Amino acid sequence: MKKYLLAILFLGIGLNAQEKNDNLIMNDLIVLTMPGQMIKSGQIDVSSEQMERIMKEVQPLMHVKYQAKTNEAFGLEKHVQKLLCQGKSKEDVKPYLDQIAAIKREAIDIKIDAYRVFQAILTPEQWQKFVELSKTQNKR
Repeated sequence: MKKYLLAILFLGIGLNAQEKNDNLIMNDLIVLTMPGQMIKSGQIDVSSEQMERIMKEVQPLMHVKYQAKTNEAFGLEKHVQKLLCQGKSKEDVKPYLDQIAAIKREAIDIKIDAYRVFQAILTPEQWQKFVELSKTQNKR
């Protein structure tokens, strides 16, 4: 019941944030589909031991380290947007752009690490199913 309520809370917060800033989007350097959503949706079944490992090994990477980096980059992107609206030049915002690029690089490195941890936790059959599901999702 607690998980259900937390999911509703996070979904509501996410939708509310999206409604306020629909035009502000923070993108990774590359798109890298993660198996987490497929596991949550039941498309990929995992054992309780695998789920424990995911919570212990992947969640800190994605929900602590990666999220902190993306939040940092997003804040700088908003600042650059504000500066550009104030008439600042490309040269004026260059230090911020360099900083955003470095932060996004750190973030994608963390995401790749989490991707590899997922691969180590899942069986070869589960990983293959994830790869196949990813192909269909990335075509959309």
